[in-house]
Amino acid sequence: MSIEHVLEQIKQADIVKRYGRVNRSVGLLIESKGPEANIGDVCYIYTDRSKRDYVKAEVVGFQDQHVLLMPYEQTNMIGPDSLVESSNRSLTVEVGEQLIGRVLNGLGEPIDHQNIPSGLEPYGVESEPPNPLNRPPIDEIVSTGIKAIDNCVTVGRGQRMGIFAGSGVGKSTLLGMLAKNSDAEVNVFALLGERGREVREFIEHELGEEGLKRSIIVVATSDQPALQRIKGAYTATAISEYFRDQGYHVNLMMDSLTRIAMAQRELGLASGEPPTTKGYTPSVFALLPSF
Repeated sequence: MSIEHVLEQIKQADIVKRYGRVNRSVGLLIESKGPEANIGDVCYIYTDRSKRDYVKAEVVGFQDQHVLLMPYEQTNMIGPDSLVESSNRSLTVEVGEQLIGRVLNGLGEPIDHQNIPSGLEPYGVESEPPNPLNRPPIDEIVSTGIKAIDNCVTVGRGQRMGIFAGSGVGKSTLLGMLAKNSDAEVNVFALLGERGREVREFIEHELGEEGLKRSIIVVATSDQPALQRIKGAYTATAISEYFRDQGYHVNLMMDSLTRIAMAQRELGLASGEPPTTKGYTPSVFALLPSF
């Protein structure tokens, strides 16, 4: 690369850092004047003037030249005129084989009190689905290790399945049995909208040490903001896609899609979408096929 080319790049570089300011906060939404950002970009809302502490948020829309932000975290420390900085990129997670056996939050960050693994690769959370003509036909049987399913409800590799039942009848127990007994090489669990105490009960009682050894668990409990619960589903899907691309046989299990739909309804109503079928907004029905 020549010196002239480098000098030309320096001349064209934008060296001015632009911030926005929080203008309004109503319910789940934070409205700011600026910065320049696109829908899906991650922004940092600084809670002090030193810019050391911040809350992560995502651009979900625009209104009257204002940016509409939805936080990933609690917003207790955000006030009027808080600075808003755009990262100019969408959410990514760090993935790799080192994550097997770990517990992550909805943003892909470890929450199991262990060090962050080294050697991970960044992976986009919202990737394009594969070309439908490139998808192989479902012609290979998957052994779940559960005789009632293998004999009566045969499962094919690449197939989607739904478990529908009332509360307390064994859905989580069944998921734990699938993780321990199926022939999948990696299990990815998304526990979304669960009560906090149920997460540890599932890991210790239903999954157990044997199941955890080949599993990755993504957790976004019911006390987390709606956006983090939704991103937990995207994060689990992205991790599954990464291992799929590496040639692994992966089981992706979500508990539950109903709570994801409820979280998206919260986000849609806060953004001004009209409620349609049973109070769910149109974005809910566009979201669910992504998983």
